[in-house]
Amino acid sequence: MAATLTLRPEQRDLLAQALADAIYYRDPPVHCPACATPDTLCDQCSAGLTRARAYLTLGSELGVPVSP
Repeated sequence: MAATLTLRPEQRDLLAQALADAIYYRDPPVHCPACATPDTLCDQCSAGLTRARAYLTLGSELGVPVSP
């Protein structure tokens, strides 16, 4: 069962900012020495990208627009 989330506008903005910060933190770097090629991510970068996408999905499901 999905939970209902009721937020005041300032809470919604704060949550959107927190998710954007988390996405920025998890986004893989442009140049990672461990990644084999630009098209192939290392395990750490791949896990970070997966987590960043999960944060985007969470924002969407909660109706909180996130601008990474």
